[in-house]
Amino acid sequence: MVRYSVGGESGGLKYPLDRICVKSGILCPNCQRKVNMGIVGEYEIPVMKAMMELEEEMKELRKGEYIKAYDLGDQVIILVKGIDNPVERDRIGRRLSSRLHRRVKIVNYTPDKKQVVEQIISPATLLGLNTLWLPDGTEQVIVRIPRRDKRYLRDRLGRLEELLSKIFDKPVRFRFEAVF
Repeated sequence: MVRYSVGGESGGLKYPLDRICVKSGILCPNCQRKVNMGIVGEYEIPVMKAMMELEEEMKELRKGEYIKAYDLGDQVIILVKGIDNPVERDRIGRRLSSRLHRRVKIVNYTPDKKQVVEQIISPATLLGLNTLWLPDGTEQVIVRIPRRDKRYLRDRLGRLEELLSKIFDKPVRFRFEAVF
């Protein structure tokens, strides 16, 4: 008798969709509802499938939890929990890049916003995060970067602001500052 694992029950990476649905490409009603509601994007299914295939070769992938993938056009940012080692994340990102034929960056998601931002904007340096309270009562997060590092983010600045706004559920803006 063959038993199929749902999510990460097999000891592998946990996913928001059932493994069999992702691997077959045919979604059960529960998984289809998650896609229809926008919990999981349609573009995330091939990403999850590639990660599931890599799990067999890379034991580092078996210990974490898939949170969400974001499509930035030229790059895919994948948020995971439990893969703390930056060397492992880089190696997984390179392997996924070759499978998906796009640049992939794996980001270890933590409650610490600063750590998440540092991973996403790397190799640029983060000077700090500030919260700006606006007169209408809303908040905005200001990501402070040295002016010299603007070259690392120039082409992707708008997409990164949009991505971080989605992750933090608040508007995010970058500010480039002179550092002496």
